[in-house]
Amino acid sequence: MRIIAGRDRGRRLKSIDRGDVRPTTDRTKESLFNIIGPNIGGVRFLDLFAGFGGIGIEALSRGAAEVVFVERDRRNAKIINENLAIVGYEDDSQVISNDVLKALEGLTGDFDLIFMDPPYEELELYNQTLDKIKEYKLLHPTGIIIIEHFSKDTIALPEGYDIIKEKKYGKSGITLLKIREGEE
Repeated sequence: MRIIAGRDRGRRLKSIDRGDVRPTTDRTKESLFNIIGPNIGGVRFLDLFAGFGGIGIEALSRGAAEVVFVERDRRNAKIINENLAIVGYEDDSQVISNDVLKALEGLTGDFDLIFMDPPYEELELYNQTLDKIKEYKLLHPTGIIIIEHFSKDTIALPEGYDIIKEKKYGKSGITLLKIREGEE
């Protein structure tokens, strides 16, 4: 796993070969950041189901002001902290080791970008997470939610969300959403 652009381009990050963690491929990561814009300077970024933290650290390397990582598995959260130390982003980030749905209750403020990559087989987590994001008003009115999912899955969205863009990259798919105006 490596950082593909920004201040720390080319830096390798720690990861462990485990079947339950699926790091986003470089191709998908590059395409994702091309879609949302290569310069994300100053944004607040929320990385849900963060795994080893590759997406959030990529956002920091590209200029995000703050990234909050939420990862349930304590071993993975430890690796996120180690990766943040490798690149020196400890002061610009927070790692929460908790279930995503529980962690969302304790978050405050508007996030400009929210990335979520739940386990592909747990489709109910997509809607549950989106419902909580809207309930707790965590997305800035002009913010975007990015969902990584299995490319063959169709995400049935809860009421109040609109799809901005959908892309497929091999086994992975990316869906960008916004909260429908008046639904905030």
